Amino acid sequence: MKPLLRCSGLLARTCLLASPLLATAATAAPGSLPAYSVVNLAPGSGVALLNGRGQAAFATYSSGATINGFFDGRRVHPVGAPGSSDTVVSGLNDLGVVVGQFNDAAAQAPFNYRAFSWTAARGVRALPGPGPSAARAINRRNQAVGSTQGKAFYGRAYRWNPDGTAIALGPLPASLSEATAINDSGVSVGYADVARYDSHAVVWDANGRATDLGTLGGTQSLATHINAGGQVLGSYYRDGVAGGFLWSRRTGAVKIMPDARAGVRAAALNDYGAVAANLEVTDGDGSLGYRPWLWSLARGGRALALAGAARGSVDALNNRGGMVGYIERGAAQAPNRRAVLWNGAAPPVDLNLRLHRAPAGLVLYAGKAINDRGDILADSNAGLVLLRPGMQGSAAPVLGPIVAASDALAPGVPGDLTVAFTDTNASETHTASASIDDACPSAPPVVREVRGNGEVNLRHTFCQAGSFTVRVKVTDRAGNATEVHRMLSVGDGSASASASSARALRTLAR
Repeated sequence: MKPLLRCSGLLARTCLLASPLLATAATAAPGSLPAYSVVNLAPGSGVALLNGRGQAAFATYSSGATINGFFDGRRVHPVGAPGSSDTVVSGLNDLGVVVGQFNDAAAQAPFNYRAFSWTAARGVRALPGPGPSAARAINRRNQAVGSTQGKAFYGRAYRWNPDGTAIALGPLPASLSEATAINDSGVSVGYADVARYDSHAVVWDANGRATDLGTLGGTQSLATHINAGGQVLGSYYRDGVAGGFLWSRRTGAVKIMPDARAGVRAAALNDYGAVAANLEVTDGDGSLGYRPWLWSLARGGRALALAGAARGSVDALNNRGGMVGYIERGAAQAPNRRAVLWNGAAPPVDLNLRLHRAPAGLVLYAGKAINDRGDILADSNAGLVLLRPGMQGSAAPVLGPIVAASDALAPGVPGDLTVAFTDTNASETHTASASIDDACPSAPPVVREVRGNGEVNLRHTFCQAGSFTVRVKVTDRAGNATEVHRMLSVGDGSASASASSARALRTLAR
């Protein structure tokens, strides 16, 4: 499939090549992969969770603040409690229940950080038990796990049940224990200190009884994933170098890629025992990167194809052999990365080449999650996005990044900023609002659009030097809205973040 230039006469100024990294590497037959519609979820990047129904929960960081939200398949709901100054989402199940930790204004400090569950219908509910506490994961039976500290020195792994009861997962740790994942049978995993600062991976059965998995010859270990069959994925550390392991009651603990001479980052586990992992590599200049691998107990390890790129990372896999992550050429930074999809041993497919009517300038940097339906969460230069197979995303407009026309912004000099957008409804019309936190007056943004393709233009004169956040929101007639953020550096000779990013993408495209 040939790379497409996403541009029209109206949007030519912000037109960028869809993907320079894999322009000749998409070897799959054009009809064998779907096109993906894009849904903007939130500015920034951070925690990105996806369930089997295509719903998403997230905690992204943008412009000095954490943005917590839940996408129900049609629109985004803010997640948090009224009056709470600090909320972090960390778990999501297929019923749309979100768990995490929030600052409970009604609780007495320093015990006001509490584990919570949240639904779109009921909002936030503090989970019972002593604080501070935090919930890390939740299964389809609405059993949540995490930890609670209370007034003791140690933190204790905890499980909260849907009937309102809670149990401490045993035994009492030397200093700290925490549960990080739970399957639908109520079996949970995590870690516990058997001596001060001596942490071991642990499996807790449905009754809360612990099995110590040891450290596999290392100095410490922890368990991070458990699948439907009770297989456990985790990491162990020896002399500061990480390794991965897969454990079950039948096989015990088996090291992943035991002959690797570098660190191994265990990333994901599916219900068939397949493991996505990344092997640390060091380039000639001493910079650290990764090479993605697929591993199983039956087949051992297999390096995933990189289509000529030097590095890459696989970060999620589903039960159908689909994996997402990124490949990278050049320095280890986002503009040199492209989000890719691997299907088994096939070469990676650049997801930028599979987008349906994406706005000009939008670039996907990394795949974060994939479910069995093929929905994908990805980081982009416009924030966290959801990719849906097919040609129907959501009712809200889809926005690209905020792009500065000039390579440098300076006080007293007018600067032009542009955001391209698309809408699935070609007859829809839109309005736009913008704000810049430099305390300087700004003219209202101008919207131009033709048959579902549009552009927001904003001219602003910064009256002082510094770093400032630009926020642009586009709203259709029904009230569906999407917002993007960008941090700009303004000063004599200082290149803006947006302009630098755009310039790097233009350089790669040549």
